[in-house]
Amino acid sequence: MGFFDYINPFSKKHFSRGLWDKAGDFLGGTPERTESNLLPEQVPLHEQLQRSAMGPGAGGAYGSAADYYYGNLSNDPEAFNQFAAPEMRRFNEQIIPGLSEEFAGMGSGGLSSSGFRNAAVGAGTDLSERLGAIRAQLRENAASGLTNIGQQGLQDRKVYRPATPGFLQAAAPGIGKALTGFATGGF
Repeated sequence: MGFFDYINPFSKKHFSRGLWDKAGDFLGGTPERTESNLLPEQVPLHEQLQRSAMGPGAGGAYGSAADYYYGNLSNDPEAFNQFAAPEMRRFNEQIIPGLSEEFAGMGSGGLSSSGFRNAAVGAGTDLSERLGAIRAQLRENAASGLTNIGQQGLQDRKVYRPATPGFLQAAAPGIGKALTGFATGGF
């Protein structure tokens, strides 16, 4: 920094960077640009949203939701067991005991009869169909949820700012006319 920077009132030394930029924008105008419309505290959330749309393990709220969806879409037996467990418990604790009670009241051979076997097979088929329907619904919801996360991650978060003329550009024609008039003796 030279001597003139210390005595020049318009030197960058005397202005904060933001103020210097604003003075430059006032005098020279601003170029066209595209800016993010996210607040600084929103940027990490948007980045997390984009990571969660790309694959499992992104972490955070969006990552947890996406991981749940990915799990429902997977063919992982553990994921199947998690949603099937309540229906299996209901089947084992209510349906089969209820059928057994019903056929036990028929006397000897009721539980070994073909009627009991057919009823148990029918109940098992019903359970299988319900589990299939639940799985299909979970997969459909997961696909829709992941699609929504992906679409949110792809949304354009930018604002276009057109170029603006500065004071010097706006005043130049008037200054030029004045100088021309002065030079030609028109004043």
